[in-house]
Amino acid sequence: MSFEITGIHHIEFTVTDLEQSKRFYSKFPGFKVVAEYPNFVMFQANEFYLGLTDHKGCVTNDKFSEFNVGLDHLAFGVSSLEDLREVASFLDSQKIPHSEINVLSNGTHIFTFRDPDNIQLEFAYKPGIF
Repeated sequence: MSFEITGIHHIEFTVTDLEQSKRFYSKFPGFKVVAEYPNFVMFQANEFYLGLTDHKGCVTNDKFSEFNVGLDHLAFGVSSLEDLREVASFLDSQKIPHSEINVLSNGTHIFTFRDPDNIQLEFAYKPGIF
């Protein structure tokens, strides 16, 4: 075979309240709305796309759990430790709770937080990767 996968084009989350989720993700610098329909919105940040879908019949009292089969979390990369700290400060200014910045055994610096549907999100910086 001669095809090659060039990266992740987009990820799409099912959400319980599209307007609430749109407001949440719109807070992040660099995320801009590039498509919007009655039950769907698509954000773009550089070459990454994030879709939010409000499916008819979605169980609205259900919350995301990384302990179910499927997605554990989504990690966004930044290009420096200073940028990672800036994102953490930005979340503080928006009153979005997050973990402390932790350093993994491979040298990656990360912190985690949750969106309105409890989807676990992460920001990460690994020296030498970018």
